[in-house]
Amino acid sequence: MKRNALTFLTTLLSTWAMAQQSDTRILEVTGRISDGDKKLPGCEVVVYDGNDIVGTQVTDKSGRFALGLGLQKEFAIVFQKEGFLPKRMLVDTRGKVPAELEHLVPIEMEMSMLPAGKYEGADTDVLDFPFAMVKWNRQLLAFVQDQQYTVDMMRANGAALLQAGRSVKH
Repeated sequence: MKRNALTFLTTLLSTWAMAQQSDTRILEVTGRISDGDKKLPGCEVVVYDGNDIVGTQVTDKSGRFALGLGLQKEFAIVFQKEGFLPKRMLVDTRGKVPAELEHLVPIEMEMSMLPAGKYEGADTDVLDFPFAMVKWNRQLLAFVQDQQYTVDMMRANGAALLQAGRSVKH
């Protein structure tokens, strides 16, 4: 956990330094990764700003991770572990976040990754897109997940799993 806290602090400080150009507030993103049933330790979490890697960390023994993202940027977060199909998430921190809103509501998530073998025989190209998108919602005054987009990606994931199930020879 100390290593994860140090990585979080390093990511937070480097992101904070990038944020100095416009807005110094940080959006915290925390969560747990599982294989659907059990926590998934040792999963790599990579944060991109465009094509540049701006932070990486490995989930702790509980499958937990913690990130700090600066505002007015668009980040891609990739969750990957050998033997599992990677998942991607887009966090768009751009938006007219009121200056008087000192503390942003952290994003807490539960991410489930499936073994790559479950997709054998399926076309998984559609799963190369972000599984979820988060953006500013001015009515809620918070960064929230685009629920419709996530539902659509869950359908695509389900279709890929169905295709894989049908391709298994009996």
